Amino acid sequence: MNRQEMLDLAKQIRSDEDRPQVTPPHPPQAVTTTLQVPTSIGEVRVLLHSPIDATETLPGFISFHGGGFITGSPEMDEPWNLFLAENVNCHVLNIEYPLAPEHPFPVPVHIAYEVVQWIFKQSETLHLDPSRIAIGGHSAGGNLAAAISLWNAEQASPLPLIAQLLDYPPLDLATDPADKPFFEEAIPVEQARQFNAMYISRAEDAYHHLASPLYAAQLEALPQTLVLTAEHDSLAQEARQYAKRLQAAGVAVEHQEFAGQAHAFTHHGDAVVALKAWQRMAYYLKSVYRS
Repeated sequence: MNRQEMLDLAKQIRSDEDRPQVTPPHPPQAVTTTLQVPTSIGEVRVLLHSPIDATETLPGFISFHGGGFITGSPEMDEPWNLFLAENVNCHVLNIEYPLAPEHPFPVPVHIAYEVVQWIFKQSETLHLDPSRIAIGGHSAGGNLAAAISLWNAEQASPLPLIAQLLDYPPLDLATDPADKPFFEEAIPVEQARQFNAMYISRAEDAYHHLASPLYAAQLEALPQTLVLTAEHDSLAQEARQYAKRLQAAGVAVEHQEFAGQAHAFTHHGDAVVALKAWQRMAYYLKSVYRS
């Protein structure tokens, strides 16, 4: 595809996004505030989800939505991020990162990290405890969270991220989707190829560890990690491999696979199973913030 074809396809995919979404069983007792964060490409919108009447300093969870790097918005995660804010008693910062193909790799990683740095700098204003901030995301958002954790660990003065939560993340953009495990419910091969091509503008970048965290050489300095996978997801294998590599590097890892589930089940799957997954995320964050 040339650039114009990519732009046209991305526009079509975005206009077709109207899938039914599962939501929490009860309206969460939490509220949303919109922030505008300055970055090198202009302001980035962040939805701040907080428990109702929260006045004390609370831990924070920085969250990135899914959408294959080319679609999606913070609103798709808002109902469940409100659920986390209430049930964990934390602030959730839900970031609207720039999308491909208008902003291919590495722009989303760079801008997302700028926003994360801003959040730490503004922690007092945001009533955040900077010693209790975790990061995570779903699908492509999980990839970004993993990439930011890796990049942060390489800094001379890394931010004190205490955990990463990776929900069915794509972690290997170099392997042809046709060579990954196949399931009828999985992302179609051609669609996966299109998404990867729009995010990775240069073929060699697919092997860069900030695009494909599975290829990272050094994992020892990463924070404790929760990895969630779906059994019938073509991306589950690479996430399992990453969890094993983290564990071998001495990182504290928890991994849970949801049997019979497909990619994006936490947003578009069975409501009962989705709730169990979000409760698992909430339990993990609570345990991280207590330790």
